[in-house]
Amino acid sequence: DLTYEADLDHTPKYFNERLSALMDDSIRLHLRADVPVGSYLSGGVDSTLVAILASRHDAANTNAFHGRFTDYPGYDESAYAREAARASGKTLHEMTITARDFTDSIEKVIYHLDQPAAGPGSFPQYMVSGLAAQHNKVVLGGQGGDEIFAGYARYLVAYFEQCLKAAIDGTYKDGHFVVTAETIIPNLESLREYKPMLASFWKEGLFESHDRRYFRLINRFADLAGEISPDLLDQEQAWSDFREVFNNTENVHNRAYLDQMLHFDSKTLLPALLHVEDRMSMAHGLESRVPFLDHPVIEFLATVPASVKFRHGKLKTMLKEVFSDVLPTQIVQRRDKMGFPVPLNEWYGKEISHFVNDLFLSRAARERSIFVPNALSGA
Repeated sequence: DLTYEADLDHTPKYFNERLSALMDDSIRLHLRADVPVGSYLSGGVDSTLVAILASRHDAANTNAFHGRFTDYPGYDESAYAREAARASGKTLHEMTITARDFTDSIEKVIYHLDQPAAGPGSFPQYMVSGLAAQHNKVVLGGQGGDEIFAGYARYLVAYFEQCLKAAIDGTYKDGHFVVTAETIIPNLESLREYKPMLASFWKEGLFESHDRRYFRLINRFADLAGEISPDLLDQEQAWSDFREVFNNTENVHNRAYLDQMLHFDSKTLLPALLHVEDRMSMAHGLESRVPFLDHPVIEFLATVPASVKFRHGKLKTMLKEVFSDVLPTQIVQRRDKMGFPVPLNEWYGKEISHFVNDLFLSRAARERSIFVPNALSGA
């Protein structure tokens, strides 16, 4: 449980130096083991930095692991993972994940998860954990970086809309805005892959209150409305639960919009990601460690002003600035990082269509009354 209270007594230089020291200490502690420790490498900033810092402390930390999808364009991030491996001095172990892997493994994934959580990323996480377990018993990952350093594109979307509203209303100086429309525009290139989401987001509700707009950004009910039984989608209860966390002034003292978003994500969405991280690794007897979430690191970042963490609307600006001397330029400047994307839509239409239909259109599935059969069958 974090309290976001901005430290206004120190300079950005102090915050940067403090972060560097805390991350160094966290990596050192997370490398304590009786066996060699490996690293996940996705090709993004977070896992790359963890791997590089680990190599500085432990010469035995030589293995790195990456999963890729090669059947369809836009899902293969292995070129970045190889660059990360080069920069960190790792031996990169890669695996190509296929639709056959999905049909062979999804039942095991569901079994180990115990409950639905966090989306399709659990499947590739399960696959890469299996690869890592063939070489190491402990592995480091970059989980948590997006939630503590402001790495999600939705933060940029939310602030851009609020900047436009503030510019129209003349309210830039009310204390809630850490960027201006002029400074944020050069960073909008990061949203290139999110045009469909932007079109849906701005379709209605433009310039509503902060909480309403962020709820719309993270709410997936609209995507499921025609496929899930209406009795199972209690929109009002979800909105009430959301507001209780998002508008909590006891945890977010200065009510900076960025800290409200980070607090909500850390409190509600990050636990689901950690659930996946833990279950998918332990399914293979692998211990997964997440140095970014060492409590001194996240407690410190909760005191860093939003104007430092999100200066000029740059995603992960503080992290990239502090470690600019070690992070590969190719990875820092990439604009197409989208987590661990899975080509499920493509597979649904081809390779696994019969598998999916056999499950969701079966008599047992219909009797559960969870899904709307006609929507799933295309009728």
